[in-house]
Amino acid sequence: MRRREWLKSSFALGAWTLGGVLPVAALAQGAAPPAPAAAPGFAVWLRFAPDGRLTVLSNVVEMGQGTHTSVAQIAAEELDLPLAAISVAQAPVEPAFAGATLGNYASFGSLGLPLSYRELAPVCAAARHLLMQAAAQRWGVAPEACRTAEAQVVHPDGLQRLPYAQLLAEAAGLTPPAGIKPKPRAEWKVMGRSTPRRDLAAKVDGSAVFGIDVKRPGMLIATLLHAPRFGAELLSLDERPARAIKGVRQVVRLPGVIKGAAKGTAAIAVVADSYWTARKGLLALKPSWSDGPHAGTDSEVLRTELLAAAARGQGLDFDKRDDPLMDPPAVTAALASARQTLDISYDVPYLAHATMEPMNAVAEVGRDGAALWLSTQSAQDTQAGVAKALGLKPAQVTVHPQLIGGGFGRRLEHGFAIEAALVAKAVGKPVQLIWSRETDMRAGGYRPAAAVRVRLALGADGLPTGLRVDGANPSLLAYSGLTNGPPNPELDWTMGMGWTRHDYAVPALHLNWTNVDPGVPCGYWRSVGASQNVFFYECSLDRAAALAGIDPLDYRLRLLAKKPQTQQLLRALAERAGWGQPLPAGSYRGLAMSAGNAARSAHVVQLTVLGEGRFRIDKIFAAIDVGVVVNPDAVQAQMMGGTLFGLSAALNGEVTLKQGAVQQGNFDGYPIVTLAQTPPLDVLVLGNGKGMRGAGEEGPASIGPAIANALFAATGRPVTRLPLSRAGWQLVS
Repeated sequence: MRRREWLKSSFALGAWTLGGVLPVAALAQGAAPPAPAAAPGFAVWLRFAPDGRLTVLSNVVEMGQGTHTSVAQIAAEELDLPLAAISVAQAPVEPAFAGATLGNYASFGSLGLPLSYRELAPVCAAARHLLMQAAAQRWGVAPEACRTAEAQVVHPDGLQRLPYAQLLAEAAGLTPPAGIKPKPRAEWKVMGRSTPRRDLAAKVDGSAVFGIDVKRPGMLIATLLHAPRFGAELLSLDERPARAIKGVRQVVRLPGVIKGAAKGTAAIAVVADSYWTARKGLLALKPSWSDGPHAGTDSEVLRTELLAAAARGQGLDFDKRDDPLMDPPAVTAALASARQTLDISYDVPYLAHATMEPMNAVAEVGRDGAALWLSTQSAQDTQAGVAKALGLKPAQVTVHPQLIGGGFGRRLEHGFAIEAALVAKAVGKPVQLIWSRETDMRAGGYRPAAAVRVRLALGADGLPTGLRVDGANPSLLAYSGLTNGPPNPELDWTMGMGWTRHDYAVPALHLNWTNVDPGVPCGYWRSVGASQNVFFYECSLDRAAALAGIDPLDYRLRLLAKKPQTQQLLRALAERAGWGQPLPAGSYRGLAMSAGNAARSAHVVQLTVLGEGRFRIDKIFAAIDVGVVVNPDAVQAQMMGGTLFGLSAALNGEVTLKQGAVQQGNFDGYPIVTLAQTPPLDVLVLGNGKGMRGAGEEGPASIGPAIANALFAATGRPVTRLPLSRAGWQLVS
């Protein structure tokens, strides 16, 4: 065993138990991290410099969510270090640094902060105790009698102090006792307080390095064109017009890298001295493509097919493993004996991620290995995918994750990284591949289009006695390259997000899913299945409340009678929004809650109807309960960003296809909310639970149905389709 490995049989953290050998820190002055121990899932997370400054390694990529700032807060809290003495660096993309819980080096699902705390807090707590042990040995006192403060161990007399820097070598040779736990929440001094984001200054002054900013010696630039229809392949190409342009170095033909791609050439890349030269060369080409197997795909036809499949409800049933309330016979009986029944269908379109930083990657490929610099949410899957494409082992591919200019789930896929590596291999030089906005918009990975039929049985009190949901949509799991739990080739579990394990007390649930796949690649989108299912569920509840003659807020509170924490969230939001208070003539409120992920969040929208099909949003109120708040400002910012992300989708977001080709190519056809269109936004951050939950997935799901419910309150006509522009509504800013 290495001197700098800390043996630990187990660290018990409430419901979390971390077992095996847990190497924690390179405490020797200036030493590089030791090789990880054999136990999977644990790694060396801490590096102390000779002066006592600390670098914390993180396997969570920074994509604007502020996790690295919160990671520094965790370390500062547990080690009693000043925040200024802590730096956060990206951990190497190696198996030892894959998250113990996920078994993957990836950032998604609002899990970055909760999992960082699970893995880092006990490590830091153990490190602090080792420093106390080292000081106690010098003083000849019990370690438990010492304490730490301001990067020093304090003697029991309160007078003598030893800086951490003087104790590192001794502490590295010690073993922590069993049972070391992180500090209780009541003792926190750093966590739970708003802390300025560490990455903001560099982003403001332009010194921050995103994937698209990376430069390598001798690097060439490439851009590419995919087949205009999914599954199509190149028939013919005259490369001479591109090669005739000064600065163009090479034209590279690329195979398809996603499911359903053609076996032949599915994309063309032009490599040049600059992006604009490469782009000019690409536009000079006039390739001929096959029609492919999906040339007849049309969005309106697909919509009809989805609605029809949902109406039939002849797909696969979820079972009690997905939700203990799953009971199809009980739902059938409830519908047969219901006092009233709600039967309504909804549908939503494909959605793009529209990240501000388009897909890009820098690749260098040699005989014995490859290296990539890119903005990625899934570094380990990227490493494995590139290695397979190049005929290498994953250990031969080095991935350097960079800052991300918008992830939203789009950068969980790694096809663009494979393309960059293949181009670099063909050229024999470092290459930066940059997708144009049009390529990014038309190359797939969309939030699935979906339709559902909702049947809600209501009892004599107007409350649900059974809920049947028949959904139809393509499976994103069939296309995604993300390693996220065991794959199920039949049932897409994301279709259940927002329906299953909900806080609402519905006695019995029947969830059925039909796979309708037109060959359009899908992927994870911020809040995933909740992004559509919360719309379906929350609008149905407002319909049910209207049938029962019950206020929508009161209706939900009755359904949450056994969930006081969620009730508290809605009550706090309602009070903040003035729910029940008089409104000006023509103004209305709508409410919706999201429970598709671990946190709970909700929106109240106040709007004014200005005429037939026209409305103005006067104010948006939002509330979020993440259980345990580490940085309130970061949670508030995440809720704001998620709200506006969802607002863009609710108002106008849609990706449509005509004769198999995506019609949108830029922000003119896929508009996002501008600053001038952004209404006043008031966010309430709560921390009423014991568990720590992320905030990144909150916001997008409930803003759309909150607007729809306000419009329903105004007109009595339910909104059953998104975006609102397709439902006959236009925002007037």
